[in-house]
Amino acid sequence: MTEPQPAENGYRRDRPRLPIWIAISSIVIALIAGSLLVYVLYKETRGPGEILREFARRVDRHDCEGSYDLLDASVQGRFHEDAWCSELLPEVDENLDSHFTLEQAVLEGDVAEIEISGVGYTTWRLQRFGDRSWRVVGPKEGLPVEAHLQDSDGNRIVATPDG
Repeated sequence: MTEPQPAENGYRRDRPRLPIWIAISSIVIALIAGSLLVYVLYKETRGPGEILREFARRVDRHDCEGSYDLLDASVQGRFHEDAWCSELLPEVDENLDSHFTLEQAVLEGDVAEIEISGVGYTTWRLQRFGDRSWRVVGPKEGLPVEAHLQDSDGNRIVATPDG
């Protein structure tokens, strides 16, 4: 058997080297993929304070559909979107401003209690929605539901934060 011929400097060349452009490209692609993953997870993960502020912004803009969508399903089941828009939204708007100051957020399992200042309703409850978001249950005092909001059987509808 013949041995490979040594290079000019006397050392044998063991194997071909990986081209430097492939190594650099691989590192760049890995960094971009990792950064993109972190960005997507950050954008999709929203805490209860962020959701409450977004809810308050939508209420301030009188965005009926948008604010109703951020209500927890247990609350949405108590009254129709039309009742929210015509009766409850104006009352909530008087007692909630998107420029509130977040004082404290207490998480207990799938329920968050958010204390805020600078508004009429100072304690809000939110319920976990999926793995990465929250929905508004309402102020601790309960939503201001009027007596004329009734279900299809004529029963008075009462929306409380405890469900």
